[in-house]
Amino acid sequence: FRAEEREKRDPYCYQPFGSGPRNCVGMRFALTEVKLCLAYVIGNFKIKKSPKTQVPLKFLSGQAGLLQPKDIYVSMIPRDDNPIAK
Repeated sequence: FRAEEREKRDPYCYQPFGSGPRNCVGMRFALTEVKLCLAYVIGNFKIKKSPKTQVPLKFLSGQAGLLQPKDIYVSMIPRDDNPIAK
């Protein structure tokens, strides 16, 4: 784990799914699926802040380098003017 040894090591040797354009096909599929689901939700619902959400947001402490909000509540209202369905 010394810096000299780390420099000799191939940077991709500990990446089990690979790196670059030929990395795991499952990763690209999962990212595409998440994007499609997000587009569907945004296209079919108006997402608004719920009255239960505290402003300003409170964050959990003790997380290693992560900024994680404590509680966020949203209201999802079905759209009448669905831009995707047209």
